[in-house]
Amino acid sequence: MVAPVTGKEGVYEVVNPLGEPVVNTITMAPRLNTLEGKTIGEIWNGGFRGDETFPMIRKMLRERYPAIKVIPYTEFPLVTIASLHPEKKKKTLEDLRAKIKEKGCDAAIMGNGC
Repeated sequence: MVAPVTGKEGVYEVVNPLGEPVVNTITMAPRLNTLEGKTIGEIWNGGFRGDETFPMIRKMLRERYPAIKVIPYTEFPLVTIASLHPEKKKKTLEDLRAKIKEKGCDAAIMGNGC
C-alpha cells in the first residue's frame, strides 16, 4: 500500500510493509447460547486420531447436554487438506454444506487434537 506523506522537502510516497489486505472479512454467526437440544455435526480431516477422540467428545457432550444430538463424522465427507486443493475446494465445500444442511446441524465440531 502506497500512502503520500508530506515532509519538509515535499510529498513522498511511502510503502507500507504490511501490504494490502488480501482477505475479505465476514461477520461470523452468533454463538449458540446452549448446546442443549441442538444438533451438532462432527467434521473430520483425517488427522490426529479423530476416530478415537470424536467418540470421547460425543460421550462427554451427551453427559453434559442430555438432549443433544450428535451426528458422527462418519456421516459427513472427509475434509482433508488434499480435498481443499484449489481444483477440488469448491466441490468439497459444496458437498459439506449440503450434508450439514441435510442433517439439520446447528453447529459443527471442525477440529480436535493437540
